[in-house]
Amino acid sequence: MVNDTLFLERALVYKVLSLALYTPSDQEAQRELRSLAPRLWELSALPLSRSTVEYFVSSWDKAWSGSQEALRVEYTRLFVNDYPELKCPPFETYWATGQRTIYGSGYESLLQLYRAAGLDRAPGVGLPLEHVALELELMYFLVLSSLSKPELLCPQERLFAEHISRWARPYSQCLEANATLDAYKATAKLLRELADAEEKLFAEHTFCA
Repeated sequence: MVNDTLFLERALVYKVLSLALYTPSDQEAQRELRSLAPRLWELSALPLSRSTVEYFVSSWDKAWSGSQEALRVEYTRLFVNDYPELKCPPFETYWATGQRTIYGSGYESLLQLYRAAGLDRAPGVGLPLEHVALELELMYFLVLSSLSKPELLCPQERLFAEHISRWARPYSQCLEANATLDAYKATAKLLRELADAEEKLFAEHTFCA
């Protein structure tokens, strides 16, 4: 039995995380994140701690009240380019295999899941399908769509088990350890708590026959 409230809340958190891990240079994405973040206070079915929600909302509010350039510089340092090496590569293959490449062995499986969702291409033109923000965005789409299309319940379970679960914890640990802005430390903590909640959900309920 699908709990609509739980699924709506799961979709919200996936969307918020996807936006938080997308480039802050995208003003439309930042406006959407700023609009959605306060709704985390309304969570009632998804077992996330209030302290984690408070840390996330307050940290992003603080970031938006300061220099937007600081967000862009931090994003670039963590995810795009830094010397002598990139701090936290935002790609599944790195965290699943340790290789500094993209499109590893899980690519075909990921492509199948995009197609199962009816998506010819990922949102976020120019980003690889395995970029963490795009995988979170795909999960948001699958969770929300499964409320009216039960056939998408299994693809979301597969997306978590075969992809997101492989990188969510080590990536969040890297992010929390290397970020200098609380906004990204808080994002790491929220991501880790969501991964824990999702692991428990799929352990208790399987949607793939």
